[in-house]
Amino acid sequence: MMGRVAFFITLVLFAVTSSAQVRLNEFLGDPGIDWDGDGSISSKSDEWIEIINSGSSAVDLSEYCLGDESGGYSWRFMFEGTLAPGEIKVVYGSDAVAWQNSTGFPAYGLSLNNAGDTVYLYHLSGVDTLIADQYTFAAAEILDDRSVGREADGLGVWVIFDGLHPYSSEAPPYGTGCNPSPGFVNGCVTPINETSWGVIKSQYSN
Repeated sequence: MMGRVAFFITLVLFAVTSSAQVRLNEFLGDPGIDWDGDGSISSKSDEWIEIINSGSSAVDLSEYCLGDESGGYSWRFMFEGTLAPGEIKVVYGSDAVAWQNSTGFPAYGLSLNNAGDTVYLYHLSGVDTLIADQYTFAAAEILDDRSVGREADGLGVWVIFDGLHPYSSEAPPYGTGCNPSPGFVNGCVTPINETSWGVIKSQYSN
């Protein structure tokens, strides 16, 4: 009987994950440049996770939060506001620390483990905590400013955006040669120059 119950729960969680409207879209766990644009480079503050609304209606983000493979429901960040269809939202480690400080959680940031980890996007539905999306990565996928994300956005297969540190493997996920692109469409669309990501972002914020 216990086996049947466990099997049923697995099916429910899979169904929720596969039909989720809000999804993980891209993340970077081993920053070596100033991704959040605050003028300094930090292994904690410059990590980032990007989500996308892949559905056709706006979503209340207060029902969603981020976690990792730390055991239990140890939230790293809880969203607020709404996300329009096709809209992308990026959470930097500095955003996570600010939220953690304001809510009494330990200030770990996004806490993406460079040795490998699982990124979870949770959906809080009533008294239930459901997995809206998740991705487990190995160390080589994220080292040295490589990001992992979907191609195409929201619904595609997972690939590695390795334009800043080329990656080769005979097994998926494969490198694309494209740069990480927090807040932008995944693919080879980001400028390639010698300036910081904070400066690049400021060019699009006006």
